[in-house]
Amino acid sequence: MSSITCTINASVLKNVEKLRLCKKTEGMKAYVAKIDANALEVVDNEQPKEDATQDKLAKDEQFKDTTLEEVVEDLPDNAPRYLVLSYRYEHNDKRVSYPLVLVYYCPETARPADRMLYASTQQLFATKAKLDKVYLLEDKDDFTQEWLDEKVAKYSR
Repeated sequence: MSSITCTINASVLKNVEKLRLCKKTEGMKAYVAKIDANALEVVDNEQPKEDATQDKLAKDEQFKDTTLEEVVEDLPDNAPRYLVLSYRYEHNDKRVSYPLVLVYYCPETARPADRMLYASTQQLFATKAKLDKVYLLEDKDDFTQEWLDEKVAKYSR
């Protein structure tokens, strides 16, 4: 019996890599993925556009600056998501870095089957996408800059 529940769509891994290579700015860049329960595959949260120029976008143009508030606003209330974030983080010694973090958003109000599906796939997604900073978020109201900075600071010591 296989322990792999879902597969990861190649476009998801490609987009995470594009985010990793994006030009660093003062703002935050975010990428959201979800699981297509019918196909048992991690896919882009947004449906692909029919526009053929989508693949021709420069890697910096694909991930526009956003705010944490906008990211939180776009999260569903009752469905899990995988969020990959890149943002400017200032360490206590004033060094600046741009960590790439995976936030596994799994609201307590999500269906138990969805919670289990996302939980069973989270480690595979993190490994395939080469993301070592992984945080669980159960309540989107807790998703603040302070929460994120506190989590990232634990890796900075």
